[in-house]
Amino acid sequence: MLLIVQDKKLFKAYDAVQVEDKEQEKNVVDKFLGELDLELVWYKYLTSTALRKPLTSSEFGKFAKDKLPKQLSMTAILQKYFGQKYQTHYSLDDYVILAKKSC
Repeated sequence: MLLIVQDKKLFKAYDAVQVEDKEQEKNVVDKFLGELDLELVWYKYLTSTALRKPLTSSEFGKFAKDKLPKQLSMTAILQKYFGQKYQTHYSLDDYVILAKKSC
């Protein structure tokens, strides 16, 4: 089974704070899979920033403005209908997890 899970949602489910600790990260992934009765085969964290620890809003805003492509169509909709005042950018912060059924 291939799972793609947003980093913030994965860590929030276990009241864990995401930090630069691969052992903690693997423990969270294992716990998640255990609840699904799955066994880890492989996983990879894909992120736009190359960091595991989240940036502050202002840090990420500057990073996105400087490094990430703009979401032109989506930004226009968000600004028109929801009053968003900033430009949104495409970003990636997900775990790609390959797992198999536990024996």
